[in-house]
Amino acid sequence: MYNNYYRDKVVLVTGGGSGMGRGLCEGLAECGAIVTCTDINLKNIEETVKLIGKSNVKARKLDVTQLADFEETIADIVKENGRIDLIFNNAGIGISGELRDLSIEHWKKVLDINFYGVLYGSQTAYLQMLKQGFGQIVNTASLAGLLDMIPLIGPYSVSKHAVLNYTRVLRYEARAFNIKANTVCPGYINTSIIDALPAVNSKSGWNREAIKQFEPGLPVSKAVEYILKGVARNKEVILFPRVARLILHFSRLFKGLYLKASDKSLKDFREKFRLN
Repeated sequence: MYNNYYRDKVVLVTGGGSGMGRGLCEGLAECGAIVTCTDINLKNIEETVKLIGKSNVKARKLDVTQLADFEETIADIVKENGRIDLIFNNAGIGISGELRDLSIEHWKKVLDINFYGVLYGSQTAYLQMLKQGFGQIVNTASLAGLLDMIPLIGPYSVSKHAVLNYTRVLRYEARAFNIKANTVCPGYINTSIIDALPAVNSKSGWNREAIKQFEPGLPVSKAVEYILKGVARNKEVILFPRVARLILHFSRLFKGLYLKASDKSLKDFREKFRLN
């Protein structure tokens, strides 16, 4: 089992107020890690800590779009514990819609959280880990970061490609310093993110329609198992569940069929869900 890998490890998790971030905080706390659960929404992370009910997890407000927040948070963690062993850059958002309907502000919001939030956390933790001589940086991308192209989720897809490539470079460069880096690439996980996903210039129900082939989605608890096991094994890319691996292989082996499926998805959106 992977439990012993995390025992007494000092860990920072972003996006811990809900969904997979909350699940990670719970899973890490169960393994005996010393967890700082962060989110921009203090009420949500306080609820996470209360639900976990363990003394080895605490809440701290952190805005991942602010480099200074990471610098202050990690400095305080190191001051209190003498080190930081792992950081899980998990916070993320999405938006759906055609590129012609998305504003630069839509792009900026997604990239600020999904890419720059990962970059700020990674770079700040990396500098500290270089000083201490060890550590592990875990960045959440997505199956969307591995697929060549997915229509209608442009900013999300682009941000996850960036996270994946950045983390691969980091892994390659950091290995000489006893620092590990891993990318988490989940398929559809059954969290509230789909319902909260803004859909620009589209009728309600589009997001659910788009992911219906993955229903009911992987439970958060199972996703956390995949992640913690993969991180403990130091896998470069942690891709799950099985259907996500199948989709990736299908897209590469049968690219023409994959593009036809993408064409159908775009056509369905334009005919049934696009507003104007």
